[in-house]
Amino acid sequence: MNENLFLKGQRVITPEGEGEVVDAIGDKIVVKLDNGETQTFPSDDLQDNSSAG
Repeated sequence: MNENLFLKGQRVITPEGEGEVVDAIGDKIVVKLDNGETQTFPSDDLQDNSSAG
């Protein structure tokens, strides 16, 4: 099973900083970053933020 499943609203860590998933299209994940920007990342570049801290 693919462990790189991201859900809308999920908090993630991207190479550009932390953000929230707004859409997932295949292995491309659209993330609204905390700085207000929206960017698309390959799922391999993202980490679940639930274990951070």
